[in-house]
Amino acid sequence: MLRRKLTRKYFVIALCSVVIIGVIFVVIDKNKEERNASHFALTTQQKIAIKKAKMSGGDLSDAEVDTFTIGQGKLLLDQYLKKHDLNYKVGSKKYIHFLAKISETKDLQKEPEFAIIDAYANVYLSELQKHEPLFFRFHLKQSTLDKTIKEIRLENKS
Repeated sequence: MLRRKLTRKYFVIALCSVVIIGVIFVVIDKNKEERNASHFALTTQQKIAIKKAKMSGGDLSDAEVDTFTIGQGKLLLDQYLKKHDLNYKVGSKKYIHFLAKISETKDLQKEPEFAIIDAYANVYLSELQKHEPLFFRFHLKQSTLDKTIKEIRLENKS
């Protein structure tokens, strides 16, 4: 009887510990996303370039696209997903599937931001293939998010 009570007590303690650790990871992940959003804010010049492209119905030039960072591509993707009520968590199967099929997303292809979002998607999927996240959803390293599209393109050439 005493042994059963002790076993139940330890089980409850272990269960509570797991729940607390889970909550901590969720809070950390939420805070990380909020920090990243402000860290990758678009510059005034980038906003103007996108606005001009939208008004003319054209695309951004390669030189303009090259100025964006991979993190800004993620920010633009996050905005697109939010605008279309697509609640995919980074690293989830739905998120990865969406990134893999992004070139088939007709309404997104029409947007000037497509080249930037597509660059982010390609980098994310490429890095994902190099890693096998066991317990946590895969996120790009900060150093990768900080690189410009031009820097990534030049790295891939060599």
